[in-house]
Amino acid sequence: MIEIIFIYWIKILAIVVVLLALIILFLRSGYKNSNISGAELVKSELDRLDDNYVVFCNVIIHLERGMSHIPYVVVSPYGVFVLACCYHVGKISGQKNAQEWKVRGRGGDETILNPLWENRKYINALERKFNQSLPLIPVVVFTHANLVDDFGPTAVRVGRLQKVFTDHSKVLMGEVDQKSVIAILKE
Repeated sequence: MIEIIFIYWIKILAIVVVLLALIILFLRSGYKNSNISGAELVKSELDRLDDNYVVFCNVIIHLERGMSHIPYVVVSPYGVFVLACCYHVGKISGQKNAQEWKVRGRGGDETILNPLWENRKYINALERKFNQSLPLIPVVVFTHANLVDDFGPTAVRVGRLQKVFTDHSKVLMGEVDQKSVIAILKE
């Protein structure tokens, strides 16, 4: 009788060990994307675009008070996409028009400047630089954060970036305008 109980407990222990191992594997696989840098995730998505798109990385622009860089500018017949990237990890909350947003992560709460406003600064600077009216499309890409609140169609997770491009399918720029923008961005 004691042998049966002993065997029974060994089986239970073995099942518990296997379940713990599976849980650990599951949790580690869930964090696989967090080991990839946000810049690599965005670049990977942009590399999937076809020949209609010309991607510029780290575009330096003059702002009213100094200089800044735009992570990505994508020129296409469908408009000029101006991408700002947000690499924070955690849950992002706030109001679309608020100056600051909250990031709740493992290390506690953090306050960040509204990335939609930062993107607007980029667009304003590009409008001055291009010196003409062009369809500039703002996009703020979140690579590792969950958006708790609705920040509008311009704030997207990196997995939805392709959809942003496919949603803009109406031709808004001729070849001459595209070449002009590309020449200015190459300066």
